[in-house]
Amino acid sequence: MSWRANVILAASLGAVSSIFGAGIAWVGYWMILPFAGLEFLVVLICLGRAYKKLSYMEVLSVHESTLLVESGHDKPDTRVELPRHWVKVLFDDPASSFDVGKLVLQSSGRNLEIGKLLNKEEKRKLHDELLHCLNFDEPRLRLIS
Repeated sequence: MSWRANVILAASLGAVSSIFGAGIAWVGYWMILPFAGLEFLVVLICLGRAYKKLSYMEVLSVHESTLLVESGHDKPDTRVELPRHWVKVLFDDPASSFDVGKLVLQSSGRNLEIGKLLNKEEKRKLHDELLHCLNFDEPRLRLIS
């Protein structure tokens, strides 16, 4: 959901909570009103944290001589450039159906884990696609995970 939709959801939950709180306060239990407002703030904060966490993105760009890995929330926070011809793509495919494994790019003794938010099948597809792109000349293919 977009941030606007999250705010609308939180506001509608806050409105329902306020209506019930006002009804209960009218009966005489006025101490419920501050908790109704606090409940709205907690929901809004939780939705904000979830929205920020779910907006994380990795962009992989394969160029003629480099593999560029950019990651961040709204804009690239980190940018790693690896020499294309020295990159190894490793996927630890565990036997357990509950473990998603690790997809790692190795270059010059450096390990960079990518696709942390992907499931096992998506990591397998990304692994195969990266192997295909790095072994053949297909510049400027962009993969988003």
